[in-house]
Amino acid sequence: MTPLQAWEVEEGVDGFELHMGPARRAIDEVLERIDPDQLPPGSGAGWALGAGGTDSSRTRSISAIQRKSPPRQARAANSSTQWRRSKTAEHGLALKLEHGAAMLVIRCGALVVGVSLASSSQPDPLAIDPDWPSAVPLLGLEQALEQTMLRRGVSREEVLDQLGRSLRHRVHLPLLWMLPQRWRLSAAQVPARLRTLAELLEGQLLSPALLHALVDELPILGTDLKREPSALERWQAETILWSGATSSLPGSLSELMATAVPNASAAPAATVSADRSLNPNGGLRLRNSGLAFLQSESCRRRNALLAQVFNRLAANLLTDQTWSLEGCRTGRSLIAALQGQGWTVRARLRSSVASFGLGASLPLATGDWAQVPLALPLRTGLLDPAAAPGPDRPEQRFLLPHSSLEMELVPSRPAEAAPLLLQYYQGTEGLCGWEGLNDLHRPWQNDRANGTVRYFDTPFEGEELLELIELCEVVALLHNGIATQQGLSFGGYGSLGFCIDSTALLQQAMRDRCSLFPILLSGLWRERLRGASTQARAKAGSSRWSDGHARALARHDRALNSLPLDLSIHGQAAIGGASERIRSSAPVSSPFLLRPGG
Repeated sequence: MTPLQAWEVEEGVDGFELHMGPARRAIDEVLERIDPDQLPPGSGAGWALGAGGTDSSRTRSISAIQRKSPPRQARAANSSTQWRRSKTAEHGLALKLEHGAAMLVIRCGALVVGVSLASSSQPDPLAIDPDWPSAVPLLGLEQALEQTMLRRGVSREEVLDQLGRSLRHRVHLPLLWMLPQRWRLSAAQVPARLRTLAELLEGQLLSPALLHALVDELPILGTDLKREPSALERWQAETILWSGATSSLPGSLSELMATAVPNASAAPAATVSADRSLNPNGGLRLRNSGLAFLQSESCRRRNALLAQVFNRLAANLLTDQTWSLEGCRTGRSLIAALQGQGWTVRARLRSSVASFGLGASLPLATGDWAQVPLALPLRTGLLDPAAAPGPDRPEQRFLLPHSSLEMELVPSRPAEAAPLLLQYYQGTEGLCGWEGLNDLHRPWQNDRANGTVRYFDTPFEGEELLELIELCEVVALLHNGIATQQGLSFGGYGSLGFCIDSTALLQQAMRDRCSLFPILLSGLWRERLRGASTQARAKAGSSRWSDGHARALARHDRALNSLPLDLSIHGQAAIGGASERIRSSAPVSSPFLLRPGG
């Protein structure tokens, strides 16, 4: 395939029309079909390309297309102005150039050739594979931003200013990390409290080391928030907040199941109030309009209630004032009771592309929505295994995963009620523990059947599942206790690891291996966890602690010592192990062109 950077515009070609295509197309595919030697010879008529204004020193002429070494890009790469028609000619001239990412489309009858004036930076890591099978239209983030700019007739800077203002809403903060290179927000374009983050991220992708460094900035993100409940308070809560109302935990299993409506259809996401972060007149919206949830609202509420039931049962480790459901005082005993009633219960470790719950979509002329897949590109700190060896071999990049332990509970009569779906992880919700698996159904990211969710290792069932539940309770006790004692933001998210770390800890403790990347739980916080474990071991003889909890605590301590750390990877064994974990963390199927090894 001919690289776009190998084409350059020189001298004027009579009879050609040059313009910036409204939508970025795969011009390199066009170039493969065109022999530049067959282009009509130029007549030397010459057209001038000029930047807006009267600066004649920035003009240059165009007359022929020739295949050359990489073009002279310095004059274009730093320009943020819009190129305009600078000389009227019979066939016209229109061109837009912003920060070196212009695409020229040159037409002569049926012949089309593309010319890129872009810099030679690495390809867009969030580019979408047009051949990936999708039930909904997909559009790359960079394309969606460009279409927003063109439809609204505004400059890139105006779009960026509006994006910067949206960061006042906590849910939109991951945009700092997801925006394409030429759309990165400068420190001046974000709220003052986020400028350190913006300065760290401007002009580069995240790496494991940088992601770890950002943990120190996480308290800044919560400075304008009201006082939040501590991790232990969330863990011990006997209520949940659902649709703005407080609901008490059920007093019986039958009460829990009565909250679900059998065979209810999934509710569309269109009921969300209008997003004002960008002008809605044809522009990008920071939500996935037009999608549905996997389950109905009543089923999702039931998932949330059962998740908090397991959290509250685990919190019995803290106090003699125990809470119970159906006479069960631990998660282990509740699952055993359900299995005794004919329920099927299993848990699986899972991984998918992370978007932090953030979505985006663009309205189409048909009235439908183009969905904009979002992800967080990450530098790995390793050389790209798919690139040719040499001094210029690039660093491998991949998309940060979201990982968790998924638990599926199928009632004894599946035809009468949908399965209950839960997930366990260290999350941004403010605790380490169980949550309802209630994400919006994004078929390019979190579909449980099409390969966008990767399940690794065999399922946990039977006695191994019961031991795993005891381990989850012990890990939650340690993590939530330290987060509360230290006053950590977001319940210790980041400091005590991310969702990847908590999931890897479970796998390491139960299966004595790790399949996830990157692992960022650092030595300082491992030491704090060991200290908390020592204190908990002194309580292991009390009536609140079973022998299973004591064994889980020992498993946890061994796993802390064995779990890898990906801040600096060196040595063939470590590099080989990290490379394998990068592959096993990635989804089996994904619309993103950026994939491990590619």
